Amino acid sequence: MKKVVLIVVSTLLLMACNSLNAYNIKGEMGDKSWDGKQVTLLEISTQSGLKSIDSTLIKDGAFKLKGKVDTIGWYVLMVKKEDGQPIYKDFYLDGDISYTMKNGKVNIKGSPVNNAYQAFGEKYDSMTANIVKLNTELKANPTNKELEKAFNAEYAVFEKSFRELAKNTILENLDNPVGLHLFQAAMSSLENKDIENILAKAKPAFLADPTVKMVISQLKLSKKVGIGSKFSDLTMSKPDGSSISLSDYVGKGSYVLVDFWASWCGPCMQELPNVLACYDKYHQKGFEIVGVSLDKDANAWKNAIKNHKMTWPQMSDLAGWKSQAVTVYSFSGIPHTVLMDPKGIIIAKDLRGSALDEKLAELLGK
Repeated sequence: MKKVVLIVVSTLLLMACNSLNAYNIKGEMGDKSWDGKQVTLLEISTQSGLKSIDSTLIKDGAFKLKGKVDTIGWYVLMVKKEDGQPIYKDFYLDGDISYTMKNGKVNIKGSPVNNAYQAFGEKYDSMTANIVKLNTELKANPTNKELEKAFNAEYAVFEKSFRELAKNTILENLDNPVGLHLFQAAMSSLENKDIENILAKAKPAFLADPTVKMVISQLKLSKKVGIGSKFSDLTMSKPDGSSISLSDYVGKGSYVLVDFWASWCGPCMQELPNVLACYDKYHQKGFEIVGVSLDKDANAWKNAIKNHKMTWPQMSDLAGWKSQAVTVYSFSGIPHTVLMDPKGIIIAKDLRGSALDEKLAELLGK
């Protein structure tokens, strides 16, 4: 009898092991025009980026992928279009997954964790639809000032809306992987008060994540450079290689905007016309800008300065996100700006769009 029980138990354990981290992905492309195209399952690796772990070809407008993964978690399905361009869709892989393509839009259904994440993605896609449209039009007509103005206005609205969406979705999913995944992806769009609220409600497992620990440390440091604090000095190199410090300009009687940016930063370039306009309007009234770049490539940095006609002082240690500026001024996203008064006291942060012009008009007159 004991032998029979042991056999049954062993069989159940074997079945459990066989189903552990197993996946079964079924895809429907809507028509047969996709036949012969490859579908690839990619693992998101923090060390090597996207790593292929399985693939198949589409047949009769459908595909199947079945196997095991080392760990359940965040993965990507990639399908190549007729023109060779890939369509990527990230999702939470945990058991059975349904992939459907309809009118060029991908929908992935699966576990409750995945479905919560996909619901966020649908809201994000809806939120960015007009931005994508305006950006496409602007690329085709780069000198159209009305399009540029419309794009900047739409992007400003998006930033506020996305911040609320990300914050609320994270708070609603603090007890599952969606909360942490979105926090890691969207923390640069959140304000310190949002992050502090999230951390106050988070559980130990969330707080133990290395990225979260880093953010907690940054928050502590940020209080040293908060509004009302005296500026912290930075010394780096100018584009010509000579030395430059913030203290060469800050605390010398002018209002100084320290602008943390990079040539590769799309939002920085989108915000630049507003910064240029404010510089032209208020420079002679006592307004200065010092650019601090997170570039690594010296040529890209210098070319961006020249091509975008940034005539104010510039500095960089060409260290990217390992720049001393990130540590000293404790920020996790760019563009990031800090406005100092004539005595070197921090009076505002992250003034974008019309907010910067309005603040300078208040300080220096229209």
